[in-house]
Amino acid sequence: MTARRSATDTGIPLCLIPQVVMREVRTHGEELERAIVRKRGNHFYKISIRTRPIKGELQKVETTARSRLPDGSKEGGEEV
Repeated sequence: MTARRSATDTGIPLCLIPQVVMREVRTHGEELERAIVRKRGNHFYKISIRTRPIKGELQKVETTARSRLPDGSKEGGEEV
């Protein structure tokens, strides 16, 4: 099995670490496997993030058609 590459950012201020981690996870569309944060200098940090694929049963399912209510009408009270 080949190792997955990790995304690395340097020069990140402490207050932006959560936003950087969220951005990387959203960019790759996967779940977070690990995040390594190392202090560099002058209150800046180096972040290494590795993600892994989400298991099939936990993936978000996208629907193209609007869902229908049990009585056959569309959401929002519109009749078909």
